[in-house]
Amino acid sequence: MRTNNTKKEPCCKIFGIEIKGIDKHSLITDLIILLIVSVFVKLLVLFVTPAIFSSFIDLFDISIYLQYAVNIFGGQIPYVDFSIEYPVLFLIPVLLPLPFAVFTNNPYMYVYSYQAIMSIFDLFTLYFIYLIALKISNKKTAMCSGILYATAFSSSYFILTKYDSFPTFLLLLAVFLTVYNHEIAGYLSVIFGFFTKIFPIIAAPYIILYNSRNSTLKSEIIRFLKYAIPVGLLLFVPIFILDPDIIKTYIFATGTGSVNVYVNTATYTLYSLISITGMNLSTVLVSQVMYILMAICIVLLILNALICKIESERDMITYILMTLFAIIFFTKFHSPQYIVWITPFFALLLANSVKGIALFYIMQLFSYVEFPLLYNVYYTNLEYLNSFETFGWYMTVLFFTIEYAVMIYAIYHIFKSDEKLLSQFKKLPSNLVSLIKVR
Repeated sequence: MRTNNTKKEPCCKIFGIEIKGIDKHSLITDLIILLIVSVFVKLLVLFVTPAIFSSFIDLFDISIYLQYAVNIFGGQIPYVDFSIEYPVLFLIPVLLPLPFAVFTNNPYMYVYSYQAIMSIFDLFTLYFIYLIALKISNKKTAMCSGILYATAFSSSYFILTKYDSFPTFLLLLAVFLTVYNHEIAGYLSVIFGFFTKIFPIIAAPYIILYNSRNSTLKSEIIRFLKYAIPVGLLLFVPIFILDPDIIKTYIFATGTGSVNVYVNTATYTLYSLISITGMNLSTVLVSQVMYILMAICIVLLILNALICKIESERDMITYILMTLFAIIFFTKFHSPQYIVWITPFFALLLANSVKGIALFYIMQLFSYVEFPLLYNVYYTNLEYLNSFETFGWYMTVLFFTIEYAVMIYAIYHIFKSDEKLLSQFKKLPSNLVSLIKVR
């Protein structure tokens, strides 16, 4: 009698979702390890930043969130009795810590609860990264991706001080649901992310294209709009009626608002490097050129994805990262917590080589030094704090130049390690010419 010695691939289920490549015991063990590492790093950041580096834990934004929550608790209506510069689902992370502060009658409890809740959302993001990595690689690389993200100390700082953990959680939830074939839930997560902090919507074109591999592009667009339109009407129209100025939130995100060029942007860094040569260009002109380049990059990314199709989960993740990076790199305003948006994708795509891991931590180091260590010492949002062409001024320019150069090199490294994607982009000009001829 012949026996089948083929070893069955280990798998387990989480909330009805089948996870292949790992058994339940190993999965739980890995998730516990990642939990411990993540909590340890966050506590370390809270201790090291003020105690070792004599810097600060920035609680300014949380104090604003607390004021919003107190206003609502006092009976005021957001967007009517007081203005809010963020989309409506921003109020979820704002209000979640309020019961703890009210119950204890202690405003500091709001801060502690807020940090704990954002850390919980971040923990889910960490788990999504691990599970996505299991789908696109193997258990060893998945654990490496998880450890990278759990030890991302700069991101951890902003998880504890800003609300970007929540929209990033929604974005990674969308990617996780998509790669595990829960397309509608993935669409809804992206849409909810848009009404939390806008940037998650950039994943929508690539998720649609990825899902269309088993259907048609037209049917996927219709399916996406079938949910996006009613949710959009529900979450935007009532707020717009209450406060028409809410539209400014979305206009600001395009970079067309009246905000000046921030000095920690690639735009201002380029302007500073040009000024060293003696050329007299305005920051406005440099910014306009950068926005044109942003538009070109995003259009080329979408066109390439459209022409060559998105056949794999890794391709979809790479396109999302490239587009997010283009937005962050070319925009004229820059908050250091934008590192939170892209860190999950770098953790997924840089975990398979020593050079990639080194680049990941170098980016985290530069981001952490940028804020909080250098802030109010070498620069503020709108100016360098050392006079033009002094040693301190040159050091500030050099720092931001190297920081953005490292990020560009990390993107290049990801491209270089994906021969198929690199080949597609090399063929993009000829593909565009062919497409135009067919039209």
